[in-house]
Amino acid sequence: MIRALYGGSFDPIHAGHVALITMLRRREVAGAVHVVPAWRSPHKADRRPGAPPAERLVMVRLACAALPDVVVDPREVHRGGTSYTLETLNGLAREHPADRWRLVIGADAARGFPRWREPERLLDLADVVVIARGEVILPPLLEGRATVIDDFDHPASGTEIRSQLASGVLPGPDRLPSVVATHILAHGLYGWPAGATIPDPGAPNPEETP
Repeated sequence: MIRALYGGSFDPIHAGHVALITMLRRREVAGAVHVVPAWRSPHKADRRPGAPPAERLVMVRLACAALPDVVVDPREVHRGGTSYTLETLNGLAREHPADRWRLVIGADAARGFPRWREPERLLDLADVVVIARGEVILPPLLEGRATVIDDFDHPASGTEIRSQLASGVLPGPDRLPSVVATHILAHGLYGWPAGATIPDPGAPNPEETP
């Protein structure tokens, strides 16, 4: 079987992440997708996560619960500390020795791939799949060694979602899965105002009311 490793902060997991996971399965990029939330990403060390690792793991599980052939892997959250893909991929390869692995990363991550921990070892363990919006310039290390999917796009943005929540604005389900939104509001994550009422999804948006 071909398995894909899709890691990230998922802070929070949003509709774009879910659409990407669904696309990987629909296009048969992998027979199973392992979604691995990071405890802390070495590539985002300058940004403090908006939600604790355990809460982000719960939200990933909620968002992926109905997706077939998707495995939510908690090892990086349980391990704690900075999450390195090499450690995770080494562990997964030992657990599934007969399977082939694909590592799914974004275009920004691809540009910085030579600075990852032991990138050549990573290329021995997995084929790299780069998700890009249009054309992407790969570093020499990945030229001829990575598959680029350049026709996937989704408007959801974690930065925008966190900002909206902190302002008391609830993103719609086209940006944030309803099960994730419910969890965020119930636990006051991302600065959702304490005591704020949960918006009625059937009520009109004041900004759209003439």
